[in-house]
Amino acid sequence: MTQVQPFIDDDELTGVTDVIKRNWLTEGTCAASFLEAIKQETGAPHAVLAPNGTLALFLALLALDLPRDGEIIIPAFTFYASASAAVFAGLRPVFADVDPETFNLTVDAFAEQITDRTVAVMPVHVYGHTAALDDIQDVAGQHGIKVIEDAAQAYGVNFNGRAAGTWGDVGAISFFADKTITTGEGGVVLTGNSELYERLRLLRNQGRLNSGTFKHDALGMNFRVTDLQCAVGLSQLRKLPDIAAAKRRNHARYVENLRGVEGIRTMRIQPGSDHLPFRFALLSEHRDAVVTALEAAGIQTRGFFYPLHMQPALTQYADGPLPNAEKLYSQGICLPVHTGLSAADIDEISGIIRGVHDDAHASGM
Repeated sequence: MTQVQPFIDDDELTGVTDVIKRNWLTEGTCAASFLEAIKQETGAPHAVLAPNGTLALFLALLALDLPRDGEIIIPAFTFYASASAAVFAGLRPVFADVDPETFNLTVDAFAEQITDRTVAVMPVHVYGHTAALDDIQDVAGQHGIKVIEDAAQAYGVNFNGRAAGTWGDVGAISFFADKTITTGEGGVVLTGNSELYERLRLLRNQGRLNSGTFKHDALGMNFRVTDLQCAVGLSQLRKLPDIAAAKRRNHARYVENLRGVEGIRTMRIQPGSDHLPFRFALLSEHRDAVVTALEAAGIQTRGFFYPLHMQPALTQYADGPLPNAEKLYSQGICLPVHTGLSAADIDEISGIIRGVHDDAHASGM
């Protein structure tokens, strides 16, 4: 069983074929329709597309025009791109520990890292649920700190009835192949700020608002996408209710199957947040044995994020241990939760995990 299996069928093929028949492959009518559908789905007043989630974050940070070498607080437990985008945007990442149960940045950990050099915070919504956005927004507002939501893994998720990615000054979402909906590669930046939106539009199109001119009013780059990607995205949005239902059903079956198994813990969902599972995130006291047993059965697994403060490329920004992020990495296993799984598949995976833990318990490990 594969870790990732996008829900792709003839609907996407028809959409891509139509784009090719129209002979307009770059941004066109599909891109405009996809963007409008995203705005309606999320309630975001403004949005711009980006080639992927990493560049969506980078574009968002560039558009904010934050002071060079200003500090941005980022949870240590997240994908590397959260930090690399900040560094390439001229900022200095400051790593904060995360909640050991929700795996997300807490308002207390955020507040502890604030200095007179702090210009931004990047709450990351890991594994399909959000951080405590209301509390983070309140503290950020008190200190004049910009909020950049890394909602790469949280499309379709709401916090207190409001879409992930629309709480902060700006939010970034990914449409990579393993995300809830996919365009292969792709991303979107959301904002409610009209001035920021105009700057996003300018920067993503080589520093010009009108593609028909060679006059460039700002230093920009090419963050555009293709109508081929957006045709796939439109089809994916139509499938979102079915995708969400299947992933939630699979997640719930894992939870029920593994309930009461000694040495296993699952992620606690942030109060106020929906949960649209990105993967099934599991903590196991016998992680290595579980992974070995699953892979022997042909079941792909994936580890948890390697903490940012331990990343070889980011050692210059590290400042001491962050025990919660480190423990999550040492015990974490991601299991498939995609729409291609059957109930029997979930039961097989769960049975293997339960067996490893039962054997370990029986032997006194």
